Amino acid sequence: MNYRRLRQCLEDYDTLGTICSGTEGGPIRWNPGGNVARPMVQRLPDAQDVAQCLDISSYDTPPFYSNSTDSFRNTVEGYSDLSGRYDPAVRSLHNLAHLFLNGTGGQTHLSPYDPIFVLLHTFTDAIFDEWLKRSNADLSIFPFENAPIGHNRGYNRVPFWPPVTNVEIFITAPENLGYTYEVPWPNRTLSLLEMITVGIVAALVLVAVVFTVSMLALRRRRRNLAASELNQPLLETLYQHYS
Repeated sequence: MNYRRLRQCLEDYDTLGTICSGTEGGPIRWNPGGNVARPMVQRLPDAQDVAQCLDISSYDTPPFYSNSTDSFRNTVEGYSDLSGRYDPAVRSLHNLAHLFLNGTGGQTHLSPYDPIFVLLHTFTDAIFDEWLKRSNADLSIFPFENAPIGHNRGYNRVPFWPPVTNVEIFITAPENLGYTYEVPWPNRTLSLLEMITVGIVAALVLVAVVFTVSMLALRRRRRNLAASELNQPLLETLYQHYS
C-alpha cells in the first residue's frame, strides 16, 4: 500500500471514528421502498440475485475495494452488478437491502441500531458460507496486503476479544463454528442472452447431426446401388448379335 493511500485510509478512519454513534438518530424509522427519487432501490434482492452472486468464482480482486470487479466480496457487498462487473451506479444485495429500508436501516451511521440489521447481516453471512462451500476456497485467496485498513489477511477484527484475525473466520460454519443455515438455495435461471446462446448452439449441433446422418445414409445408398449393379445376372446382359 503506498503512502498516499495509507494516509487517506488513516484520515478516513479518524473522521469516521464515531460511525456507530446514534446520539442524534432519534427513534428508529422504517420507510421501506419509499425513496421515490431512486427507482433503482425500490425493491429487495431476490433469490435469482443471490444465485448469480454465488456463481462468481473469485473471492476478491485488486484493488480489494468497493471498485473491484469480478469479486464475490464486492458483489455480495452490493457495489457490483450480479455478474461481478463493477458499476458505480449499481447497488445490489447487501447495499440494496439497506437502501430499500429508507430509514434508520438505510443510514450508514445509524443502521446497526435497527433490529433488521442483525437479520440482514446474518443472511449475508449465510451467502458467504454457501459460497465457501461451493468454491472450496482456501486461505491462500484472501488478500495478504494492499486491502483497505483492517482487511488484510492477518489483521484483527474489531471489536472481538480475544483478537480474531480475518483468516480465522474464512471458514465454513457447520464444521468449524458450530452453527448451520437452513436456506433453500435457488438454482440460477438462464438470462435471455444465455438462453439465446444455448438455443443457437443446440440448433448448430442439431444441424450437424442431421447433416452427418444424411451423408452417411447417402453414402450407404450409393454403396448398395453400386453393389447391386455389379451383381446383375449375365443372362440379363444385352449382347451385340453378329450374323
